[in-house]
Amino acid sequence: LGDNKGVKPEVLSVGRYWVGVYWDLYVYPTNQTIYPFTAGSDEGSPVDEAMKFQDKDGLALSCDIAVSAHINVELVPVAFQTYGGDMENIIKTYIRQDLLTSFIDFSSKYSSEQLYSTKKMEMLAYVKTYVTEKYSPTGVIIDDVAYKSQLVLPDGVLKAINDKIEAGQLAMKTETQVLQSQAEAKKLVAKAEGEYQAKILEAKGNIALGNSITENLIRYRAFEKWNGVSPVYSGNGSALPVIMQSAK
Repeated sequence: LGDNKGVKPEVLSVGRYWVGVYWDLYVYPTNQTIYPFTAGSDEGSPVDEAMKFQDKDGLALSCDIAVSAHINVELVPVAFQTYGGDMENIIKTYIRQDLLTSFIDFSSKYSSEQLYSTKKMEMLAYVKTYVTEKYSPTGVIIDDVAYKSQLVLPDGVLKAINDKIEAGQLAMKTETQVLQSQAEAKKLVAKAEGEYQAKILEAKGNIALGNSITENLIRYRAFEKWNGVSPVYSGNGSALPVIMQSAK
């Protein structure tokens, strides 16, 4: 009643308080609340609450998510006047609709294949940013938005995506094998080339050696090893002397 009717802007800390005749005291939970939006009936609500949206081609997709949030203690009066109820009620009644809106807005720009693979985490980050920025001014802090399941796609679309991924992996494996084969072939070629060059060098060395051997060189080498005794060799059963000459 009067000019002071409505919710007081002050937040009362823990303690004992006298509640006047014309006032009600509300105990407002500020702890973190986690609520799952799933298709199954074993969590959250018994009805299907999964996020449902479409890709840019109109194909239907869905996923299970979990939202965790809490109230900014300093803004409890604002949150209470804006939403009423506790945090679970705020998540189910208000935040859910904005989650759906942001999922639909993001998914409508991409194909189901992109949303299933490269854009999946980007979509989740977009959704979290969207609801965080909208609700923080009113005292609702979004702690996290997380997937509880893979994106659910039509069976035919999912099979096509998996087949494409498998084909890509097989192509990468084949390419790796080709590169390995090419590397092995290069090694064999290099080895053969090395052996070939070695034989050429050996042949050239033999030719050079053969060209360098002269009668005088043979006599000189024999003279170097002579011990002063006339060497002999046996031939046809008789010992014949080897006559050494030396230059004067």
